Amino acid sequence: MFIIGNGTIVTHDENNTVLTDGAVVTSGNRIIDYGPYSQMKRIYNKASFINAKGGLILPGFIDAHEHIYSMMARGMAVSLPQKADLVQILQNLWWKLDSKLTNDMTYKSARMAYLELVKNGVTTVFDHHASYGEISNSLSVIAQAAEEFSVKSCLCFEVSDRAGKDKMREAVLENERFMKDTAKSQVLTGIMGLHASFTLSDETLEYCRQHSNGSYHVHVAEGVIDQADCIRNYRMRVMERFNKFGILGPDTMAAHCIDISENEMEIIRNTGTAVIHNPQSNMNNAAGCAPILQMIHKGILVGLGTDGYTHDMLESYKTAGLLQKHNLQDAAAGFAEINEAMFANNRQLVTRHFGMKTGIIKNGCTADIIIADYNPPTPLTAANINEHILFGINGNNITFTMAQGNIIMKDRELLNIDEEKIIKDCRQGANKLWQKLI
Repeated sequence: MFIIGNGTIVTHDENNTVLTDGAVVTSGNRIIDYGPYSQMKRIYNKASFINAKGGLILPGFIDAHEHIYSMMARGMAVSLPQKADLVQILQNLWWKLDSKLTNDMTYKSARMAYLELVKNGVTTVFDHHASYGEISNSLSVIAQAAEEFSVKSCLCFEVSDRAGKDKMREAVLENERFMKDTAKSQVLTGIMGLHASFTLSDETLEYCRQHSNGSYHVHVAEGVIDQADCIRNYRMRVMERFNKFGILGPDTMAAHCIDISENEMEIIRNTGTAVIHNPQSNMNNAAGCAPILQMIHKGILVGLGTDGYTHDMLESYKTAGLLQKHNLQDAAAGFAEINEAMFANNRQLVTRHFGMKTGIIKNGCTADIIIADYNPPTPLTAANINEHILFGINGNNITFTMAQGNIIMKDRELLNIDEEKIIKDCRQGANKLWQKLI
């Protein structure tokens, strides 16, 4: 049992409750109580004490769309033509990289990514993996790394026709195997991963449907090629096509959704499909700005991810708001909606896919708790707490991470994890990978 106290509790509950000089009590993997620090310390006097040192005590963050395998691309030289579009980026970087990834490289990349995620306060991840150099058991390799860091992970393998039919089928079966293997797990779960409409034939979509549990994680309308290809080859738009194959629904996550129509938004809303916004990646790929404010106003559940561009959800949170303001040329736009996506909606995704409540400090919820080293220079209240988070802290402020009741990081030091070895192993794996790409 732990008492995490002597700090300001930011519950991110329905009322955005903030409790100064508060404490959270955990037992096993659950939050069992919270309240005034003096009261909690008196009631639970035998619990081990974690000193927040006046900082913010928050629920762990949730990354709703990741690409953990991208870790080894950092710093890699990439040759792109002038006016490069998304397809050229995929062809010149990501598809080359994933065609050479082995399970050993995937494991080293995953450990490094989880290391950074935990240090940035992320305790739940939805990852979309691709390693066409070695498909079989690749999701279990990532799962092994996830368990080392106690990070809840929803994993999938990116099915695509780009590597041929045999590898497409192997990718589908890897998803099916992992879904079955994790069916009874509370901290790992599987989902059918799809790349995008423009790399998936009708035959492939039908094959995926036959081997799926009804849940999908797919890229939608990230670049103009996706819609153009779909209209040219199938005489319908992407969401119309996916709906035809029964791919959409409450258990499906559609990343990006930049170039979508009003009718597609209605399909998304009517099917209960979730949309995941990835602002930094979209800007980096010159892909455009997803109309997420319009979608949220229509009642669509929009979550927030990183797309592997960063492993710091606070960066994505900050950028999401800036991108909407800039795109709409409206300085008042987006703040409430971005908060909804980052805090309320991301935790709904966890409930949908893991059947548990996290991302909130509340009795009975999963003990995913972080501490941010932050001494507010202005008054901090329930009304302005999110402004303090937006403008006052980033991943480097996170000093403590508890995931599923396990202390993973304390005072910025990882416990029972050899950080230097993980970094060294990743660097060596990246060097080996880069040599293959020369």
